[in-house]
Amino acid sequence: MDANLAGMPQGKELTLARECRGDIERAGAVAEQEFRVPSSLIQKLNSHGLFAMTVPEKFGGGQKPALESLRVIEEISYADSAVGWCGMIYSTTAVLGSFLSERWGQTVYGAQRLGDTYLSPITAGAAAPSGRGERVDGGVRVSGRWAWGSGSHHCDWICGGTLVSQGDDILRFENGEPQVHVMFFHKDQVKLHDNWNPSGLRGTGSVDFEVTEQFVPEGRWTVLGSSRRQIDSPLYRFPFFGFFAAAVASVPLGIARRAVDDFYDLACGTGPVNKTSSIRESSITQLEFGQAEAMVEAARRYLQDVVAQVWDKLVAGESISVADRRHLRLAASQATVMSAAAVDKLYNAAGGAALQGHCPLQKHFRDIHTATQHRMVSPEVLRMAGAARLSEKAVSYQL
Repeated sequence: MDANLAGMPQGKELTLARECRGDIERAGAVAEQEFRVPSSLIQKLNSHGLFAMTVPEKFGGGQKPALESLRVIEEISYADSAVGWCGMIYSTTAVLGSFLSERWGQTVYGAQRLGDTYLSPITAGAAAPSGRGERVDGGVRVSGRWAWGSGSHHCDWICGGTLVSQGDDILRFENGEPQVHVMFFHKDQVKLHDNWNPSGLRGTGSVDFEVTEQFVPEGRWTVLGSSRRQIDSPLYRFPFFGFFAAAVASVPLGIARRAVDDFYDLACGTGPVNKTSSIRESSITQLEFGQAEAMVEAARRYLQDVVAQVWDKLVAGESISVADRRHLRLAASQATVMSAAAVDKLYNAAGGAALQGHCPLQKHFRDIHTATQHRMVSPEVLRMAGAARLSEKAVSYQL
C-alpha cells in the first residue's frame, strides 16, 4: 500500500460520519419507503460539514483533500447507499464553486461557520445539456427539463446543463463542439417532478427537475471544459471528471463493504435473517466469501492509490497527464465493476435467504446495480481509457 495512504490522518469529518451511522441507517430505512432522505438527517449531516468538504475555503467551506471527501462518501454509503449517493452529488457539484466569480461564489456557496463546522448551501443537478438558453440583456433565459436530480429536494441551488443560443446559432468551441453551460438556478426557480420509482437507490429522490423561461444573470454559470478556475488549489486542479468518477465509485465501494459484513452476520446467524442450516462451514461459501472480500479491498486500494498519486503530483506543482486521467477513470470504473461482482457473489452464496425483504443483501444487490448504470463508471469508460492508450485517434479530453 502507498505510504501516503497508510500515513494519512483521518479527518474529523470521517469520524463524524461514523458517529452518525445509526442515524443514517434509520433515515435510510425511511428513505427507502418515501423515495427521499428525510430532511432532518440532511440538516444534521450538513451541520457537521459533511457536504461542505469540497466547498472553497474562501466561501466558508472545508476545501479538504480529495481522498478525505471520497472516504466520507464511502463511509456514509456503508451506512446507507441513498444517503451516500446524495452526499456524493452534493460534494461533486460543490467543486464547481471554484469556477464562479467571487460574487456568485459567495451567493451560491457562502457558508456560515458554526464553531468548527460549516453550514453550507447545498447544490445538486445534472450536467447533461437538456436545457436551452437564449442570450438576453444581462444574462441568459433558460427552459428545460433534466432527469436524475438526485437529492434535489434538499437543495438551495440546482444546476442544469444548457446549450445557449445567440441569435440563430448555438455557442460552440473552435472545434465545433457545442458549449455546455452549467447554469445555477435558485430552488425557487425550479419545479421538481414526482416521478422517481426505481428498483434500487430508491431513497435518492432522483426526480426530474424543470425550469421555464427562467433568467440566469451574467456569470452565474460555468462552461464545461472552458471556464477558468477562480481558485488555485490541488483540489480544484484535480481533474473534475476524474474526481467525479472516483466519487461515484465510492458509493458502490461502501455498499460492497457493507455487503461483506452483512453476509458475515447472515452466515454466523447474527443478522436479521437466520439460516436454518449453517452455510459458514461450506467450503464453497468460504471460497466465495473470501474472494468477495478480497475483490472489494483490491478495488478500494486501487482507487485510493491512484487518487493519492494524482494528488501528490498536484501538491508538488506537477502537471497532470493524459495517463493520469486514464488511470483515474480506469480505477473508478474497475472499482465499481469489482464491487458489483463481489455483491453478486455474496447474493448468490446466500441462496434463498437473500430474497427476503428484510435481508439486507437484496437491497445491496438492487442498489449497487443501479449505481453501475451511471455514465461516469460505465463500461464505455473502460473502452475510452483503452482507446486513449492504444489509438492515436482517441478523444482523450473526455477523460
